[in-house]
Parts: sequence; structure tokens; C-alpha cells
Amino acid sequence: MKTGGIREMQRMIHAARAHGMRVMLGSMVESSLALSAAAQLAPLVDYLDLDGHWLLRDDPFEGAPRDRGEIRLSPKPGLGVTPVAAPVAAQR
Repeated sequence: MKTGGIREMQRMIHAARAHGMRVMLGSMVESSLALSAAAQLAPLVDYLDLDGHWLLRDDPFEGAPRDRGEIRLSPKPGLGVTPVAAPVAAQR
């Protein structure tokens, strides 16, 4: 979210490395969809803070890294997330 997408995030990581900088991926209050995208680049960075989806009461996606302190990418295609069915009250 902060960089504008995965490609721009990767470009920024490589630019930081070219200048000898360490890199951290962080999050705001984002859904599992955004955090799953960021997690794809986790091996390229030094520090991770991808826990913003735990702050949501109703995350509209599932499949993001769920275990605290551990990143596990989904074996599902793409980013590995699927939409959660909307609650019945929201469908009216």
C-alpha cells in the first residue's frame, strides 16, 4: 500500500540494497489480500511487520499468513487468498 504495488516495492528494495541499506516491510491496517502481496517479497528484506490484518474485525479475505511470528505463503494460485462470503446482513 505504501509503495503502490509489488513491482514498485521490489524496485525500492533493490534501490535500498544498492545503497547498502537494510529493508523492512511494514503494514498499516490492511486486509489479508494486501499483506499476502507484501509477503511475496519477504525473502528480500531484513525485517517484517505484516500484522495489519489482525486488527480487522471482518477481514474480507482469507489465506494470508495467520500464525503470529511466522510467514507461510499459501499453496493456492496467485497471492493465495480467497474472498470471504459476506455476512447475511450485508447482503441485503
